[in-house]
Amino acid sequence: MDDEDNDYELERQKIIAENRALLDSLGFEGGGAAALGIAKPKAIAKPASGNSKKRKSAPAKTEEGPRRRSGRIAGIDATAEVLQARADEEEKEREVLRVINRKTRDQVMPLGEMLEDAKDAEKADLETFLKGVAATPAPRRFPNEDTTDKDAYAEPSQNDHELARLKSQFKNMQLRASAKVTTERVFSMLVHPEPSKCIVCVGDKQGTVGIWDALGPAAESTKAEEDDSASDAEGGFEGRIWRVQAHARNSITSMKIGPVDGSKLYTASYDCSLRAISFSDCISRELFSMPDEDMLITHFDLAPDGNQAWIADKNGGISHADFREGKLGGRRRWVVSGERAAKLGGLSINPLMPHLIVTAGNDQHLRIWDTRHLSSLTPRTVDNLALPDPPADSKSDTAEHVNTQPTFSIPNDRIVSHMESNKGKGLLRASWQHGKSCSAAYWDPWGRRVLTTSYDDKLRVWNLDPASLQPDQPLDPKTFKPARSIPHNCQTGRWLTILRAQWSQNMDYAPHFTVGNMKRSLDVISGNGEKIVSLWTDAVTAVPAVTASHPNRVDHVVGGNTSGKIQLWSAQ
Repeated sequence: MDDEDNDYELERQKIIAENRALLDSLGFEGGGAAALGIAKPKAIAKPASGNSKKRKSAPAKTEEGPRRRSGRIAGIDATAEVLQARADEEEKEREVLRVINRKTRDQVMPLGEMLEDAKDAEKADLETFLKGVAATPAPRRFPNEDTTDKDAYAEPSQNDHELARLKSQFKNMQLRASAKVTTERVFSMLVHPEPSKCIVCVGDKQGTVGIWDALGPAAESTKAEEDDSASDAEGGFEGRIWRVQAHARNSITSMKIGPVDGSKLYTASYDCSLRAISFSDCISRELFSMPDEDMLITHFDLAPDGNQAWIADKNGGISHADFREGKLGGRRRWVVSGERAAKLGGLSINPLMPHLIVTAGNDQHLRIWDTRHLSSLTPRTVDNLALPDPPADSKSDTAEHVNTQPTFSIPNDRIVSHMESNKGKGLLRASWQHGKSCSAAYWDPWGRRVLTTSYDDKLRVWNLDPASLQPDQPLDPKTFKPARSIPHNCQTGRWLTILRAQWSQNMDYAPHFTVGNMKRSLDVISGNGEKIVSLWTDAVTAVPAVTASHPNRVDHVVGGNTSGKIQLWSAQ
């Protein structure tokens, strides 16, 4: 048992002791806790000496007790208060056991084992559904070097006509469906690009991925949900919902669909891992993990080939992972943000020039990096290059097992020194400081614009000519300024997920993005800062802090709130 297992066992025993004391205080006869069948805690095993491996296979599932006992036989006075207290304590005990059971995820896991409280029929239904999605390729569209200003909607003469065309798609928008897709607060969300469906993937605070076939036929189990899950006034339950415990009990901070054919869902979490769910074989695989559990993954993005990822963490680092490297592949990390307010809250890869990435940081800065310059920065020593052996009980074979330890990490002082040299002057292409923390930054689907969200209550858009990004040198600070600055309340506070304005990936219409509004509306705004529509009804009682839009159906947008409820808006 490692230190983490020991901590959980200590917490579990503490809760059991508190439960027993509560039952004794209620006057239960026959030993109080014993009347309800709560077992005495076992002795705690001390952690083994020496270096322990970070990840182990998930522990065997424990019976989610305690076992129900007859209160009448035990001589318990069945008052309403006693019965309620007993039910509450039993549920607390079950939740502790659930935490232990899902504390870790195997490197390779069948999807059926990750479904929460699902019957065999539900597991088979999800597998059939996902394999059907994988059978219809839905690749992401990418620009190329021949993309003209007109094709990228960058010609001023085209703006008025294209803006009117965009607005026409958002007329008569209505709340099409509403459902409680996850049980906890929504942290991340996307819509699958499959053009004939509206498949919404939602990541919540507890590591659960909710998969919602929003416009599909309703499942029977869905119709029987409690009234507070969804109401007819909010669009009612429509479609099917599955909940997958994709990560350990930590927030899912970012999600992406595989860009090549749309057959994989990539998710990153505060459990310091990046995983991929394959729709074709319904297997979840861990592709990357941090060695330090305090090095939380805050955001990531995929390269156009789908084989590489850039990953941001809360300690100011960006890591590169190439999934083709397999078991012996290295992992590389560079600390690009200093110690003060080091957290990077956003990262995005330029779809036209994948070597350019943009980061958003708590130090208020937006920065554009040329990652080609990072390869020349290697560690001065090789003491930390030893790779761990794969776990003996790992389910993965040689071909599937991946190294989850970074090969090296370059400190910030080396980054700064490199940028000051002639060789590294092209590493940092541009930088701009916001009034307060910059919480998100994204490239648009043409690779010509950058959108940021900041706690200084502004949404900003930069327009960049690809020709200006070609030279291997920094942009002129005098010209690198936002073209649009849009007032927007971004003061979400502690209990609301941070607002992130996000571009629509639809390339058939003028650039536009979605963002949640503190007045409980979902706003659609054009790239020139003009509000296209503000979506709201009396039935929406919470802020849709997390938003997303369908890549291939321009008028389909979704918003998610703190209760895990998702609303789908559409004009059709």
